Amino acid sequence: MDENRIKELLEGAIASLSERQPTLFEFTSETNQTEWNVVHHYAKEVSALFPNHDCDVDVSKPNLNNKRPDIVIHKRGTHDLNFLVIEVKRDQDGVSEDIEKIREWWFRQPLQYQYGAVVMIGGYETISVTVVKNGNR
Repeated sequence: MDENRIKELLEGAIASLSERQPTLFEFTSETNQTEWNVVHHYAKEVSALFPNHDCDVDVSKPNLNNKRPDIVIHKRGTHDLNFLVIEVKRDQDGVSEDIEKIREWWFRQPLQYQYGAVVMIGGYETISVTVVKNGNR
């Protein structure tokens, strides 16, 4: 699997989510949805794409001062099979910072995720997925 295939899968998960829950992306002052609500629903779609891995949300990493990625695709109990770490955004602000965060925190020892992605879901018209590969593996 490569970055392009992962990007296609993650974009497909957004399309599937918007089809299953068409009102989820209607951010209004009346709903006051947080990013975590979107992350929760998106993680369920992503999990189905990687049936041989575990999918976890908001997992605290004690070896990184309890930093928490939004979504991880991995095998629980080992760092050897850390596959994909995903940061979800509601707007473009901070996308490049999240890419750097992935490289700095999640690509280094001991975690060494193979891939990282920043998924920006700001509504139906503002969706983007950026995937990067860990060059250290």
